[in-house]
Amino acid sequence: MPASSDMRTKGFVALMITVFINALNDNFFRLVFIFLALRVYVSEGEGTFYYSLIGFIFLLPFVLFSPYAGYVGDRFSKKGVIVGTRVAEAAVLMTAAVMLVLHNMPGLFVALFLMGLQSTFFSPVKFGILPEIVREEELSRANGQMQLWTFLAIILGTALAGFIMEWAGEDLWIPAAVIVFFSLLGLASSLFVTPTRAEGDPAPFRLNALADVAAAIGEIRRFHVLFLVILGIAWFWGLGTLYQLNVPMFAELGLQVGEMRTGIILTLLAVGIGVGSIAAGQLAGGRIEMRHVPAGMISTGLFSVLLIFAGDSYAATLVLSFLLGVGAGFFIVPITAYLQNESPAKRRGRFIAASNFLAFAVMLVAPVLFWVLTGPLGATPGHIFVISGLASILVGFYTIHLFRRGTLDGES
Repeated sequence: MPASSDMRTKGFVALMITVFINALNDNFFRLVFIFLALRVYVSEGEGTFYYSLIGFIFLLPFVLFSPYAGYVGDRFSKKGVIVGTRVAEAAVLMTAAVMLVLHNMPGLFVALFLMGLQSTFFSPVKFGILPEIVREEELSRANGQMQLWTFLAIILGTALAGFIMEWAGEDLWIPAAVIVFFSLLGLASSLFVTPTRAEGDPAPFRLNALADVAAAIGEIRRFHVLFLVILGIAWFWGLGTLYQLNVPMFAELGLQVGEMRTGIILTLLAVGIGVGSIAAGQLAGGRIEMRHVPAGMISTGLFSVLLIFAGDSYAATLVLSFLLGVGAGFFIVPITAYLQNESPAKRRGRFIAASNFLAFAVMLVAPVLFWVLTGPLGATPGHIFVISGLASILVGFYTIHLFRRGTLDGES
């Protein structure tokens, strides 16, 4: 990595733009597809099934192909992989745009799977490239920037999809054109990302994905703190998936509010995560400050539990959702930076891909857990906030226990 690399370079800015557009387009396309599925299938009473199927199909490639993504990220230039995935995204979304205009639902499901597939290969390199293009003392701030722009993109993609679909009505060429425009914009920005060299070793390609994941996780377990870190990252994303499912039901049954106001709750939650991520990066002062982790997780759990006491107060729910997000941001930034910085350079892509595999596996489990809690066990959305909040508080106190034992370093 060049000694002069920092967050002010054109290459870093181009990476942030590329990450932003990728997250925006992923969410925009999925939500457009969800709205269309609800239009097509709601009269048959199958809207919820297809809603769940859309989420499952998009996440499935992350579980199946993360090991291959890590191999590619280690063996080839990370910038090359970034540009290659943007080319793939543009091709897939041009096809998806045609399927959208034709109302071809099977074709859209195939396109959705392929979108998830290219995102699987993009995910490890967008994080793994940071230690190669920014200085170590700026890594926490760079992670904060990436988390902020990712969540802002999620917010914008969510809001834009609802607005565009309502405005377009049956003229589906309008959202189709938006999808193609963003994909081409992301491809253009990726060309300006800082060039990097391939740093991986000549390890043989393994066809058995699960064996490769097991080998990578087994290797990570020799680095005890790294193993705890990837479990923490999986917890964060699993919790986020659970909250995405729970908030709409909580808003509808508990607060008796409509979709727009429900969207505002989700927006403030995402904004809180972005604010917490930036604050964690700034307060780290050029270090990887692991002591933010327990405070972030305990505060996340506390504000989650307090949501059940908000009653029918919409304002209180907004404030608590924002504060919950801030705590989550303080939790995720240092552990993500630690994974990037402390992973061996020649194994970094594989380690990050293994972390992604665990995270997306937990995310796939989250909808099942949500159904078990709200279905057979009869839990209310408020109960789910309490259960997940108490579990998060326990995780936070466990990290304090690890600090007292000297297992975790305060900074790196």
